[in-house]
Amino acid sequence: MHVSSESIRETFLSFFERNGHLRIDGASVRPRNDPTLLYVNSGMAPLKRYFTGAETPPAKDLCNIQSCIRTKDIDDVGDRHHLTFFEMMGSWSIGNYFKERAVELAFALLTEGFGLKPEQLYVTVFEGDKELGLPADEESARAWERVGMSRDRIVPQPAADNFWGPAGSSGPCGPCTEVFLDTGDAYGPAYVPGGEFDTTRRYIEIWNAGVFMQFDKGLDGTIRPLPFTSVDTGSGLERICLALNGLDSVYQSDLLSPVVNVAQEILGESGTPETRHLVIADHMRAAVKILADGVLPSNEGAGYIPRRLIRKSMTVALRQGADSFQFQPLADTIVDTLKDHHPGLLGRKDAVLAALDAECREFGTAVRRGLDRVSTLIESGGTVSGADAFRLFSTYGLPVEITRDLVAERGAAVSMEEYAAEYERHQRLSRGGERTDRRLRVDDVLPASLSGVPVTEFVGYERTEAEARVVGLFEEGALAEAVGEGGEADLIVDRSPFYAEGGGQVGDHGVLTGDDGLRGEILDTVRHSSGHHLHRVRVSTGELRAGASLRLEVDRESRRDTMANHSGTHLLNAALRTVLGDHVRQAGSLVDPRRLRFDFTHPKPMTAQELAAVEALVGEWILRDEERRVEVTSPETAKSAGALSLDGETYADEVRVVSFGDASKELCGGTHVPHTSFIGSFRITAEQSVASGVRRITAVTRGEAARYSLSQGTELAAVARLLHSSPAEVVTAAERVVKQAAAKKVRGGGDAHAEVTRSESGSGVKAAVVSGPQDVAGLRTAVQRVTEQESRATLGYGGETRLNVVLAVPGDSGRSASKLLKELLAGFGGNGGGNDRIAQGAVSGADGDALNRRFLELLG
Repeated sequence: MHVSSESIRETFLSFFERNGHLRIDGASVRPRNDPTLLYVNSGMAPLKRYFTGAETPPAKDLCNIQSCIRTKDIDDVGDRHHLTFFEMMGSWSIGNYFKERAVELAFALLTEGFGLKPEQLYVTVFEGDKELGLPADEESARAWERVGMSRDRIVPQPAADNFWGPAGSSGPCGPCTEVFLDTGDAYGPAYVPGGEFDTTRRYIEIWNAGVFMQFDKGLDGTIRPLPFTSVDTGSGLERICLALNGLDSVYQSDLLSPVVNVAQEILGESGTPETRHLVIADHMRAAVKILADGVLPSNEGAGYIPRRLIRKSMTVALRQGADSFQFQPLADTIVDTLKDHHPGLLGRKDAVLAALDAECREFGTAVRRGLDRVSTLIESGGTVSGADAFRLFSTYGLPVEITRDLVAERGAAVSMEEYAAEYERHQRLSRGGERTDRRLRVDDVLPASLSGVPVTEFVGYERTEAEARVVGLFEEGALAEAVGEGGEADLIVDRSPFYAEGGGQVGDHGVLTGDDGLRGEILDTVRHSSGHHLHRVRVSTGELRAGASLRLEVDRESRRDTMANHSGTHLLNAALRTVLGDHVRQAGSLVDPRRLRFDFTHPKPMTAQELAAVEALVGEWILRDEERRVEVTSPETAKSAGALSLDGETYADEVRVVSFGDASKELCGGTHVPHTSFIGSFRITAEQSVASGVRRITAVTRGEAARYSLSQGTELAAVARLLHSSPAEVVTAAERVVKQAAAKKVRGGGDAHAEVTRSESGSGVKAAVVSGPQDVAGLRTAVQRVTEQESRATLGYGGETRLNVVLAVPGDSGRSASKLLKELLAGFGGNGGGNDRIAQGAVSGADGDALNRRFLELLG
């Protein structure tokens, strides 16, 4: 009997609820305040602060289902059980029960809740480690024996397999015990006690039944007991589907098989799914989840992962002979399989499709050339160097992992070390040289001496000055007792008025002063993963010492301008939703003292009238002098009251809600003006596309807005003088000049030297042929002009023995210029490409009249 993923979810959560665990929601795959991770990769990751004692959990025992992204598993995708995106069913006990109870619960759920037989299972335990000075975990082994597991099914394993952590160079860690499913003789020989335990084919891990955090590893390598112990468990939903239904692979589960079927369909294939179908299904499923949680594809950081996944899927499809990559059927199926348990997915579907479309269009134009280049390199030299791989990435956008796989299929290898060196050299040149300073990174694990120090108290909402005490002083990333004049340091204090970069707002800068003539510049403020504010300091005079008392002063002018831009961003968001509609969602922002930048979802460029309406509305709210109101409440209460929040963002139990009258209400931790009149003035300086379906507005406030308006007025006056007009009539004068120039060129005069012949096809479609210009640029200009001004399908050609050909169609014609061009040139041995509106190509030895006749035939 088939066991659905739906019933498995409920069995798991209900079991732990009956056993005293509080069911909590899963978090976004985008980590919140955790720069150590690109993505949430385990059920425990969003709960780290509970385990370190930095925050108090809502209950000591918890359970949930958490979406996870494992980037390290990407290269293993296509086997029986590895996935990039999976759902982790997890349970935790924080300072409550420990190993024996964890094993009891795991065995009871597996055998009674899920109905697995003990003879189907093996478990592993930590075998001990002499270098760590830790004995074997006999406590866990005995606990398994007590619940009924025979000793020959309890397999000791080394630290590499059964000892977790720490996450960095120091911190919480401990042994773990894992449960494996025996999938039978068809997948290899049975385990013999003392022999090799095959965890890649026959025995598949279905549950890490306990990471037992009981130790604290110091920076000196010493392992000491933690003040309290905790249990962290995790079981992959997809793997439990495999186990309970006797499947050969996770791809046969109801979560993945519909996606695999669509992957086969888009390749025009059927039968038993092959690795390529599994790779496309996994990669697109992970990409959709990542995009839905608000990450856009890019060349670095978190954005590189969806880019790599999408481009690998496209490459696989195109190498199989597909004309294009049909992402929408895959995305529709993925959303349909996930929507019931990922409620934000449906609301983000349009944004996901827009991001996929933009990525496919951008990469599609280059991927075939990149693949051809890989083949040429292999055929000419038998291999691809690391430098070649980097050039393929920088020129064609071909991720190095794809190049590596293509080369491996030919029996060769890419030097990843050489690639990494080329990439680093490129990064160095981009930055303008090598950095030699060593700062404390925001993801560095702090020394044990700071583990119990409360996080920095931020007092900057109320004031820009504060007395503070140094609780942590670092030079070149290491603890220091003192930093002298001219030195640079990273500073942690007990309280600070300096805002730490976050929520799109840059960190504050200013000065510090102290005894004995101490003075230093605070160059920037960032938030450490521990919650402390890190102040980047340069000591100007005197000596900065650990434990010293200081006076901290924020640069007031910079803070004032930043607050104006941040409040202006909130008003801009509200105005966009008023003018364009409620489909507008924030997709990113940047707020600094000079400007504000706001990314938002919208399917097309804004018109001049829409931009003017947004500017006017923000200006009206500024003039109303709306008072800032701040309320601290729960995220649920805030959202139910109409406060805007970021899609996919995970919020703390209490959030700040910032309101300005009836104009704006948002969840926000940033700093803001007390009244909207403090914004002074608001001017939009640019509106542009940053991805398909995502627009960006750049704007300025206060003094920058006044300077922008003055500059515009000066330039307008200059243009008016050139056109012999007044500023009030400059638009009319400019339109007259443009029309005169356009009419001259269409007639064939001027610099274009274009001749235009107008006609109709057999079915009455208005057409035109442009001839004359020899180069593609001239042809495109002439063809576009005729198409736009006369709403005609237009063919342009020019040249001698080799004709350059350009074809354009009106936007409302219902035809595709690229398809028409391919059909046109196919009969003459030429080739080309483009988009639905305009396309270009070339053909040798063709007659222009013959091209024209065939063009009219195709139109009618």
